[in-house]
Amino acid sequence: MPQQAPAEPATLEARLENVVGPLADSVPHLVLDTIRHADQIATERRANPGLRNNWFYTADGALYTVEGDNAVLYLTRGSSNPILKNPQAAASQLLGAGNYIPSQEDTAAAISSPDTLKIVLSELGLQKHSDEFSYFEINTGKPDKLNPVQRKMAERVYGQGNDFSLNMDMLKGEGNISSTKIYVLDPEYVKQHAKDGNAISRACGLHLFGDVSIFCAYGRDVSLHGALRGVRREAAEGGTPEIGSIARAYHTILQNPTQALNGMTPEIASGLSGLVTQYQALKK
Repeated sequence: MPQQAPAEPATLEARLENVVGPLADSVPHLVLDTIRHADQIATERRANPGLRNNWFYTADGALYTVEGDNAVLYLTRGSSNPILKNPQAAASQLLGAGNYIPSQEDTAAAISSPDTLKIVLSELGLQKHSDEFSYFEINTGKPDKLNPVQRKMAERVYGQGNDFSLNMDMLKGEGNISSTKIYVLDPEYVKQHAKDGNAISRACGLHLFGDVSIFCAYGRDVSLHGALRGVRREAAEGGTPEIGSIARAYHTILQNPTQALNGMTPEIASGLSGLVTQYQALKK
């Protein structure tokens, strides 16, 4: 009898999952280099309409500095994102003080990474929303109206080249979204808060479809339950959950009892009850 060939390992795309929760709670569950960026999610939404109903924390990182007279945004990717490197410390500072101040080492690594996009904020043609943040708008039917710097940042968010065009078509056609906005910290805010040679960092997010589908590079309320998309660590390591990931799951349940109850089913309740019974028997 011929021997059956071993099953091909699942592609990365097939193993992608959404982990929903506060940012710092979700990051440890995923392999860092697999966490999706805004442009990747925007492109995946074309073939996977279900993703249009989620708002996402993304692997993009917003690092702001003052250089001479200019407020500058460094838009980082993946492992260069200071917040993803230190999610607990970043969340504590963002929720407490409003800004995360990365170490000089993490700042230098982010700025020097070849994947990092440098944007001088004054070149984005920003419209002021508040003293804290501003935006520029993209007409999804006429994206060629963007200036070169706006276009460069828009393609970082919504995909490059043909993907950008197709994703704009998706927003306008299937999403019925005539314009979308990209939000950043206001240049004057950056000049007031990025002091003494320190950079400030904010989380990035891609919102769900609605009247608009915005991208924001000013996120500080990282306690919100957004989705983070990537490959789970235990899946990448052979399918056996680590003790650490199980402990984090218990912690998430106990810290969010209302959400836990909303997601409860009779099967889950029975399973948890059985675990408690076994635990009590072991401790006798």
